Amino acid sequence: MMLADIRHRLARLVRLFRRDERGVIAVETVVVTPMLLSGLLFSFVFYDVHLQQSVRDKASYTMTDALSRETAVIDDTYIDNLKTTFDMISGARSPVQMRVSVIRFHDIPGHPWFELRWSEVRGSGALFPLTQQEVSEDTGRLPLMVGGQDLILVETRSPYVPVLATRWLNDIVLETRMFMTLRFASQLCFEGVCAPKG
Repeated sequence: MMLADIRHRLARLVRLFRRDERGVIAVETVVVTPMLLSGLLFSFVFYDVHLQQSVRDKASYTMTDALSRETAVIDDTYIDNLKTTFDMISGARSPVQMRVSVIRFHDIPGHPWFELRWSEVRGSGALFPLTQQEVSEDTGRLPLMVGGQDLILVETRSPYVPVLATRWLNDIVLETRMFMTLRFASQLCFEGVCAPKG
């Protein structure tokens, strides 16, 4: 009799507890708020990744456009200043590496090919001056042009530094690759590497 009475009382308490709605909002708030805040913070961080990539794409385009308008032979100082300008425009939070290369397209019937004219790198990291072998292997990513035409290729690379410390975004590398043909000159020469056409 005693055991049945205890069971009956426990069942009644459980039913009362299930029907009691006091404190429900406080419990829901404690459970849901961290998830909402985490989602908001991650949304902000991912927005920032895309913002940084977009800004760097536009800065790379600006550098490529400036090079495409050059008619004189450029030198180390010019490339150094180009890199400094890129850093100012992009507002990078980490060291940026920039590679500037000029590639010439040869339209030989049955055997079109790209010739590396020169390549310069500024900053330290994974980018090194392009080699002819790398250009030959990368022809699928280069546009076909008029025979003898030069192509300016500007590439940048740097690690992404999140605005909020998080383990998941530590390995993101922001890369840009922009190419353009020359506007006013027949070729873009680097000092001591190629001479203007006679």
